Amino acid sequence: MGNGRLWQTLARAIAANGCDEHVDRLIDLIGADIDHDLITVTRYSATKMPEFVKHRRFSDEMVRRYLESYYVYDPFYASWRRERRLGIVPLRALAGDEAKRGQYIAEFLAKSQICDEVGILLADGGDWCLGIFLDRTSRPFRSGEIAVLNERLPVFAALHAQDLRTRDAEFSRTQAPVLPGASPRREPRLPAGLWPELSARERELVSLVLAGHPTATIAQRLGITVGTAKNHRRRIYDKLDITTERELFLQFFEHALAA
Repeated sequence: MGNGRLWQTLARAIAANGCDEHVDRLIDLIGADIDHDLITVTRYSATKMPEFVKHRRFSDEMVRRYLESYYVYDPFYASWRRERRLGIVPLRALAGDEAKRGQYIAEFLAKSQICDEVGILLADGGDWCLGIFLDRTSRPFRSGEIAVLNERLPVFAALHAQDLRTRDAEFSRTQAPVLPGASPRREPRLPAGLWPELSARERELVSLVLAGHPTATIAQRLGITVGTAKNHRRRIYDKLDITTERELFLQFFEHALAA
């Protein structure tokens, strides 16, 4: 990528600060001129199970398998719980997690058709980090590419830190739900008069959406599959006569302002 396009990608990432597009624009910037085949985004906690945020060109089925069992073998997760190490972390650097690394590569990565990956781990509040992973299916990442990511790490970290500060300030000001892409917080309480057409279960799911949880985490919290969570969401949208998550947030804000 030429410098002009790189600057444009950076500008878009800066402009998305505090918006629901933040994670996507950060992904664009991180992968701008580092060749990769797919991207996954995960949140790690030192005390809780990982949360899968989103992916590009990855398998929903492998997301389900990861959250059900393979997270146990994830050496990035093990490393974060043990060391809370932020920064650029290539898979090959996790020699201390040799057993987990071997199982992770032999099973999860093999079934996902991934041969190498590198993680960009950014502070995400409390004992959480946001892990953005560049993955390749046929060749490993070169040392020079890892060096480029290390050079740019301060920019990635500053952008995400500023996004968190912006969201924290907005939340404190309005007590409104957290827009998608931010660190999920306590679910907002839905007013009794808002969306009476929804069932108790549907209102519980909506609360998780408004708190910023991704679909995979919502499914895990409710004890249902990702597909079932998506079906519930579609029915909710039909009942509310909307088509997007943004419209759901707008209805919530409009009701709060009118109250």
